[in-house]
Parts: sequence; C-alpha cells; structure tokens
Amino acid sequence: MRAAPVLLPLSVAAVWIFWGSTYAGMRLAGETIPPLVMASVRFLIAGGVLWIAADLTGRARARREDWRAAFVGGAMLLMIGNATTAWALQYLPTGITALLLSLTPVWMALFDFMLYRGRLTWTAGLGMVLGLGGVAMLIAPSLLDRGAIGAMPVLWVALAILSNVSWSLGSMLQRRLEGARSLIRSTAMQMLAGGVLIAGESILFGQVGLVRWSEISPASIGGLAWLIVFGSLVGYLAFLYVIRHAPTALASTYAYVNPLIAIILGMLLFGERLTAAEVVAGATILVGVALMMLPNRGAALAAEAPAPE
Repeated sequence: MRAAPVLLPLSVAAVWIFWGSTYAGMRLAGETIPPLVMASVRFLIAGGVLWIAADLTGRARARREDWRAAFVGGAMLLMIGNATTAWALQYLPTGITALLLSLTPVWMALFDFMLYRGRLTWTAGLGMVLGLGGVAMLIAPSLLDRGAIGAMPVLWVALAILSNVSWSLGSMLQRRLEGARSLIRSTAMQMLAGGVLIAGESILFGQVGLVRWSEISPASIGGLAWLIVFGSLVGYLAFLYVIRHAPTALASTYAYVNPLIAIILGMLLFGERLTAAEVVAGATILVGVALMMLPNRGAALAAEAPAPE
C-alpha cells in the first residue's frame, strides 16, 4: 500500500515532535506525581486503550504464551528503560538526558555484534566510537570534578545510561521472542505488563506513599495526559506508519532529531542551557548516531526498535 502524500510527512513530523517532547512531558508530570507512579499510570491507561482498540477492530486474541514476550518487553523497555528515565529526569536536564538516550542505535549494533555476530561496517564502527566518545565528554566533568561547570549527579547519569542499554537489549531480545500476532494487541500487552511491573517497583521504592492527591498540579496532569495521548498512542501509531511506508534512513531520523526537540523544549519550558563543552559533546554524539543511520546493519536495527518514549 502506498503512503498518502500528506500523511507520510505528517507522521514523520509527529514522531519527531511527540517523541522529542516526551522528555519534557515526563519532567512536568514528575514534578508533583512520583515518577514511577506516573509511569505506571501512563502505561496502564495507554495499554488499556490499545487493548480495547484491538478488541473493537477484531485483532487476534492474546494467547497465554504471548504474555512471556509482553513481560520481557515490559520489564526491559518500560520498567528499566522508560520508568528509570522518568526518574532520572527529576535530577538531570531534559536535553542532556535525551542525548544520553540517543545512543540506542549504537548499543543495538554493539549487542548485535557481540551476541549474534552481526556485521559492523567501518562507518558504523566510527559512529559507535564517536557516540560513546561524546558521552564520555558529556559526563567527564561529573566524574573528574564534581564542582566543575556542567557537572551532573553521577548516579542519575549512570541510571539514564542503564535505561538506554536495557531499552536497546530488550528491543533485540523482543524480536526473537514469539509475541501476539497482532501488533496493536502485542503493544497493549507490553504496556499493561510494564504498567503492572512499574506499579510493583513504585511500591518497592515507597513512591506510592509519596502521592499527595491535593498537591498534584495542573501542569503535571497535563504532562501525564500528553504522554498518554501523544507519546504512547499517537506517536507510536505514527511511527508504525512511517516504518511501513518510508525508507529506513528516514524512519530512523527520530534517533537524532528527538534530542534536538528535547533540548529546545528544555530551554523554552525549564530555562535549561548547554555549556560550550556540552554542545560539542552533544554534536559528537549526534554525528555518531547519524553515521549509524547510514544504509547498514546499524540503520536496520535502529528502524526496528520500538518507540523510545
């Protein structure tokens, strides 16, 4: 089926803007809603909506064995990946977090090479070196001199990187697990499984007890609604349309456009500013990611990855 002339560019723009805006949405929602509680509510509601949509459109029913893939994806992509990101965003600038998480193509190519002996071209190797080098430049002030300009909390930087590693590895493992035959159904199952796992995590870390219903701000409610509607529903469906109708290189551009959107929104909404060193580090990361998007194994991996946010 050919893509509608107007619908394809609109879908690409939706993926760029909506996924790039999820960092600001998580930051806003987490201001008065504990981040793990917020993430759990987000995915339970979005998953429930998709489940109903799958029922109404006659999608294949879920099988018992389908839940295995759903819980693997829910744990690695949503609980460790997304929920940890939401938590880290309460301590890190949105733009910096987005740059740290833009390395998905790098981690996926690395895991593919290590676990499945995937082929790495010289451009992919160079992109990997540049991407990881840019991260090293970005976090060097935090590691070497805690009082340096641009220094960030080391723990939360490490957790942001862990969330991206888990997202990347989970994406690869999920492709090798048999899941529900319907993409809408499998996405709903993964969101529901992730929402349940994150709810347990929020209880474990005592965040449920931190909820103060009377203190939840309109901005946080708006941020949560934005994440549910535009991050988890509209953005994801737009991405599915793009990967089915656009070349791999175009479908993969979200990996380096999203951080730019996140940086701009961080400046406009939260007054964030990048130092000169962070600009150089960020540019190095994005150049490395762009090299990974060239027509090679790295680009194919990036295009197959599920939605980052």
